[in-house]
Amino acid sequence: MSFPAAARQPGALGQADAVDPAASPAIQRLKSWVLATGDNQGLPFVLIDKVEARVFAFSPDGGLLGTAPVLLGLARGDISPPGIGDRPLSAIAPEDRITPSGRFLAATGENLTGASVLWIDYDEALSLHPVRGRPADRRLQRLATPTPEDNRISYGCVNVPVAFYDDIIAPTFRGTAGIVYILPEHRPITEVFPGV
Repeated sequence: MSFPAAARQPGALGQADAVDPAASPAIQRLKSWVLATGDNQGLPFVLIDKVEARVFAFSPDGGLLGTAPVLLGLARGDISPPGIGDRPLSAIAPEDRITPSGRFLAATGENLTGASVLWIDYDEALSLHPVRGRPADRRLQRLATPTPEDNRISYGCVNVPVAFYDDIIAPTFRGTAGIVYILPEHRPITEVFPGV
């Protein structure tokens, strides 16, 4: 896949480098590295902090488009089990419901029910999508709580508020690919993102 020319020169940091003041030091560090190296290749990008259960979306030049709480995989970990994308949901044990860390080339598409999603890793069935699920899961309530302790519920996908998906993710990724960076929760950041 070819990428558009970088929207800015690597190493040229400026006002676009500002991150929400509530962002963790790890998010701030990763964003600075993305912009300093041009790793996003002139594409919009998303940073996901699993420890804080929060997502940050950026324009190609690093302008903050929005941030929101997220729901993540029930199990903690940084590596998806082998073949997870080929299993039916009913065959995914609780300990295998991991949101993996890493750098992913992402694009919008549809899931098996025809709903819009941002495919983070299509082969592994990993997507970012508006929150949905059984009312008994209390997903909307989990998103609304002030701490990340109850934000682990999904099979591995990243669930975001509907308004964040509709107003930020869908228009930002319309007609283009983008990069999704998911911070690790156990592995060192430099192991997942060499050079950071």
